[in-house]
Amino acid sequence: MKLALCNIPIIWERLDLNLEYCEKVCDTLQNLDSGVELILFPEFFTYGFTVDSSLCEVDNGDTLSWMKMSSERLNAAIYASVPVKTESGLFNRGYFVKPDGKVINYDKRHLFSYGGEDKRFSPGEERVVVNHNGWRILLQICYDLRFPVWSRNINLDYDLALNVASWPSSRSSVIRNLVAARAIENQSFYAFLNRSGCDPLSDYSGESFIYSWSGDIIEPVLQYSELNISLYEIKKEKLLSNRESFPAWRDADKFKIIK
Repeated sequence: MKLALCNIPIIWERLDLNLEYCEKVCDTLQNLDSGVELILFPEFFTYGFTVDSSLCEVDNGDTLSWMKMSSERLNAAIYASVPVKTESGLFNRGYFVKPDGKVINYDKRHLFSYGGEDKRFSPGEERVVVNHNGWRILLQICYDLRFPVWSRNINLDYDLALNVASWPSSRSSVIRNLVAARAIENQSFYAFLNRSGCDPLSDYSGESFIYSWSGDIIEPVLQYSELNISLYEIKKEKLLSNRESFPAWRDADKFKIIK
């Protein structure tokens, strides 16, 4: 699987300028003939981490329309999150968009109460695993990283976890440890993407990396720093071999999440 992690510097509450920047990212990936299969943009990548409910899009709004168009053009899936308004309430919604136009939704489970996210948005109730190009992929958003039960790889139902974030630099020292732990304990790859830049509330360090099941960091095959792009390639063969030779997953505690 070839992935592009794009830790863009989001401009506060400016959909137009953020989409303009992302368009340049997509043009570059296309011109590089990268063969990318999956592109990640950060949490609330077209607005910044705002709790202004007036900026919430309707489902299939401007951001999702752009994601569909770009996914088809690059023949690559795109995953990112968007503030969305539905009949059921407001959600921090992760969209996983496939080149054929199919969209899988994941609503963020763990809302960041310290920042007031829970006062505006409703939590998701469903854990979501999608299939793409032979990979089973768990979808997460930012704060979900801190809660290992939500990541538990029950009966090895996923191979790769994705987490797109707006994680302030003031608390960034824990990210690598948490990502490595989630990858190791679940015998999977874990890709984490944080935004860069700053907004009226925080600044962001732009963490962008993938850890393997062994706790080793995967080195990018190419970095295009001018537009905050890092390209990675991961392979399943060694992952599957490790699960077979060291089947620790079989000894995991059995449990059920109570909603």
